[in-house]
Amino acid sequence: MITHLSHASSAVDGGIATAVADLRTAQLAAGLSPAWCTADQHQPWHRDRCLYEAVRATAPQLVHVHGLWRSPTRIAKRLDAAGLPLVIAPHGMLDPGALAISRRKKQLVWRLWERRALASGRCFHALCAAEAKAIRAVLPGVPIAVIPNGVALPQVSDAASPAAPPWAGAIPSGESVLLFLGRFHHKKGLEPLLSAWQAVAPAAARHRFWLALVGYGDEGALALRVAQAQERGELQRVRVLGPVFGAQKAAVLAAATAFVLPSFSEGLPMAALEAMAYQLPCLLSAACNLPEAFHVEAALPAEPEPAALAAALERCFELSPTERMAMGKAGQALVRERFSWPQVAAQTRELYSWVLGGGAPPDFVELG
Repeated sequence: MITHLSHASSAVDGGIATAVADLRTAQLAAGLSPAWCTADQHQPWHRDRCLYEAVRATAPQLVHVHGLWRSPTRIAKRLDAAGLPLVIAPHGMLDPGALAISRRKKQLVWRLWERRALASGRCFHALCAAEAKAIRAVLPGVPIAVIPNGVALPQVSDAASPAAPPWAGAIPSGESVLLFLGRFHHKKGLEPLLSAWQAVAPAAARHRFWLALVGYGDEGALALRVAQAQERGELQRVRVLGPVFGAQKAAVLAAATAFVLPSFSEGLPMAALEAMAYQLPCLLSAACNLPEAFHVEAALPAEPEPAALAAALERCFELSPTERMAMGKAGQALVRERFSWPQVAAQTRELYSWVLGGGAPPDFVELG
């Protein structure tokens, strides 16, 4: 029995919740029996105690911890003391860009419990080579397994979804849509994206492109920011829309023309993998940790700086239908080859067996 441990199973935990849910589904299909405990199921005033008891109640052989700085790592030392091996997946939270956010608070938490919590991990789970390097910089010598997030390829019924995207009626039919999909957080590069979009407004209108920002997490701040700009006559071809899930998300991905994620910091973004699965040409920053996408020409570089982003946007507008199709097919082929959930589930099974049984490590584990 394996137990996954994270902060929440809902969108409040961003891409972590989606990644854990999909990993658990893939592991069930592969014959594992994973449980999942989340901190948000318990009241804050006795959360750590209740979460610890909930994990122990699943009788796990191993606990896979997802994310840092909250209850899951606060109880890590107790779980280790109870004889439960821990695999810890920071999900990008030890990357330099992530550590710079709320730096002083994290430094305090590091001294109070996080350093001791991470010292209890038997192995760390990095989503990519760049994250493994970031973990190694903070925790030299620890074993690190490099296993990416996975993504499910769309079914024919998904790709041809009859559901209308949420911008239907707000964006004229037949116009092209550049999609941002995810959490509205400053680390996603939304401010430089808006600045760049305003700079290329004439080109966007000429090429009939709109920017659809689909997501959640900022209590309406982004929508207000865009509305105020539009009152001044700016950002006229931008729409801010709420979160989408299930068939609605499939409709959004199927209806978009291209995808953009100019992040300052990421682990391995699920939204970018999903976009490539739907054959969307992508505009990605280096911080998205998908160098493979550039190598196979499925993505254009889009660093979170207004001038660089403006150039990337104009390049996207100028892509011919043939070029877009070639980029989309390259992205989907990359996802199929490198980021399928059955492959990820098989690697986690191999990792758990090694942590529990010892012997020679799998070839995707770096011993330090």
